[in-house]
Amino acid sequence: MRLMLPAARGHWRTFRHLRHAVASHHLALIATALIIVACVCIYFLSQMVVVKAKVHDSLDPLEFSARRLPEFVQQNRNSKSLVEFRRYLDGTLSLEYPDSLSKAVAIRRWVRQQQSQDKSVWSTTVKVNHEDPHRLLEEQRSGIPGSCRRFCYILTGALLSAGFDARVVSFTSALSRRGVRRHVVVEVLIEELDKWVLLDPTFDTLVLIDGRLASALELNEAVVGGRLDAMTFERNGSTLAPHPEPEIYGRYCRHLFMAMTNAIFDGYTVRFLGRKRMSFVHYSREATYPQLRKQLLLGAGGGGVLLSMLFWVWTVLSLIPD
Repeated sequence: MRLMLPAARGHWRTFRHLRHAVASHHLALIATALIIVACVCIYFLSQMVVVKAKVHDSLDPLEFSARRLPEFVQQNRNSKSLVEFRRYLDGTLSLEYPDSLSKAVAIRRWVRQQQSQDKSVWSTTVKVNHEDPHRLLEEQRSGIPGSCRRFCYILTGALLSAGFDARVVSFTSALSRRGVRRHVVVEVLIEELDKWVLLDPTFDTLVLIDGRLASALELNEAVVGGRLDAMTFERNGSTLAPHPEPEIYGRYCRHLFMAMTNAIFDGYTVRFLGRKRMSFVHYSREATYPQLRKQLLLGAGGGGVLLSMLFWVWTVLSLIPD
């Protein structure tokens, strides 16, 4: 202990010298400059789409046709939360269906029917987003305003609880948030067809390209290729609004983002940090996703805030007399 005391005194003298070595107004200027840099970085970051999730670019469209994407995190089928969610579907699943596509369509229609036609509950912007199917279904039934995103996480949860393999797909019109249009849909794996089929619970429809059931990738390729006239819809008797139109998909579906997990009953969410953080793979023939720029902006913005706080503390300490 006696050996440590002189060293501690020496460190304290050094600290006292350093905290007065630079004028306090210079420290304040540095702190202010850092926070300005951080704010600029955060502003540019906020102009990007899919900010909170990590995004990988895919140059091979065939990956989206495979039964599994590399490193995809699959939902645990024995999840207690998943089993509990299945009880909501007892009436729908107790019926007989000629094939699995018919069952998936029935589940899609059930999800759409949980939300009323009242325009006040339809919102394209939601202040707080989450991915819990139980909470989302409760919100949908209680009239809390929501959008296509809520429909799709509920539908994904319902399909998984019914034994299907399903995943969430997001479309955007651009990679910049300014004026961007977005839409979220679901893909379900139909075993008889050995392919992923797009289900849109918002418009309560299947999408067909050249008369054939389309996947998210096939829809994206038709839109980017300017083939809106090849697009038709099968609503399976649904007359609920809104009604699908090729022009609507033409405005939304230029960039494809595929969720790299469907483990929404296991706690995976879209967030900046965390072990169970959802990531996405992006595909577009028009542009690649600027993931490196996003990481640099995140690092510079976060580092600027922390360093600014440090310099403000130093500024305050420099004003304290010995």
